[in-house]
Amino acid sequence: MRAADAFAKKGKRMKKITGIIGYPLSHTLSPVMHNAVYKKYGMDWEYRVFETKPEDIGDFFRRMRSEKIRGINVTIPHKHAVIPFLDSVDRAAKAIGAVNTVVNRDGRLCGYNTDWLGFTESLKKARLSAGDKRVVLLGAGGAAHAVAYSLKLMRPKSMHILNIDIPMTERLIGKIGLKSAFYSDIKPSAEKDRIIASADMVINTTSVGQHDENVPYKLKKLKKGAVVYDIIYNPARTAFLKLAAKKGARVINGLDMLIFQGMHSFRIWTGKKSDYSAVRAALKEKGY
Repeated sequence: MRAADAFAKKGKRMKKITGIIGYPLSHTLSPVMHNAVYKKYGMDWEYRVFETKPEDIGDFFRRMRSEKIRGINVTIPHKHAVIPFLDSVDRAAKAIGAVNTVVNRDGRLCGYNTDWLGFTESLKKARLSAGDKRVVLLGAGGAAHAVAYSLKLMRPKSMHILNIDIPMTERLIGKIGLKSAFYSDIKPSAEKDRIIASADMVINTTSVGQHDENVPYKLKKLKKGAVVYDIIYNPARTAFLKLAAKKGARVINGLDMLIFQGMHSFRIWTGKKSDYSAVRAALKEKGY
C-alpha cells in the first residue's frame, strides 16, 4: 500500500512540506522562522532542511515534483543555478538573476526573489527610504543585485557602487538597469572617503566581517544623520557597524531583511500573511 493511501485510509492528511536547499546549511535560521508560524497558526505544515550539493540540484527538483514538496527557499550557492530547472521565473528574479523562493503549483515550479522585498520592508520598518538620498553600495555580488533592485525602485539621488571586481560591478549595473550609477574599485582613496562622507546611506552587501573583525571599507568620516546598513545579521554588530556607530551613524543589521524575505516566501507558499512577532520571538529564543 502506498504511503498516501495509508494516510487516506486512517483519515489523516499528509503534512505539506516546505524547506530550504543550499550547501552547506548547518547554520540556517529558516526552519526556526517558518515552523514557529506554522505552529502559531495551527497549520499542518513543516519546514525542513534539504542540504543539496551543486551536482544534485536536478535530482532535488525531480524529487520536489514527484513528492509534491510545496515550496522551498534557495540559498548559497544555488540561487542562480536553480533557474534552468524551473517552469517560470518572476520579473524581479529575472532582473536580479537569482531565485530564493520556489513554489510548486500542481507540479509547475515557479521561482521568485523575495530578498529585494526583504530589504525594502526592513527599511520601511525602520521608517527609512533611499528615495532622493545619496547611497553608497559596497559589493556587487548576488545580495547586492537584490539590494540594488530595491534601491532602483526607491529612486535615490545618486548611487555609488564600490567593489573589488569591476566587470562584476558592470554586470550588476547592466542587469538591474542602473543607468545613472557611478562605480569604482573598493581600494581606499581620498575620493572614496569624500563620497562616503557625503552619503546619506552606506550599505554593505559583502560577507566581510561575518567571520572576522575586518571591515569592507574603513569609514573615516560620515555625514550627520547617516545610516549604515550591514546585511550580515550574525554577529548582530559587525566591526563595520561598530565603527559606524562610533562615528555617530544610525546602524542597522540584516536580521529584519532575513525575516521579511521569509515572510514573503511564506505568503507565496501558503497564501497567508506571516507573523513578524512570532518569527522575532522564535529567533530571540535562539539568541538573535
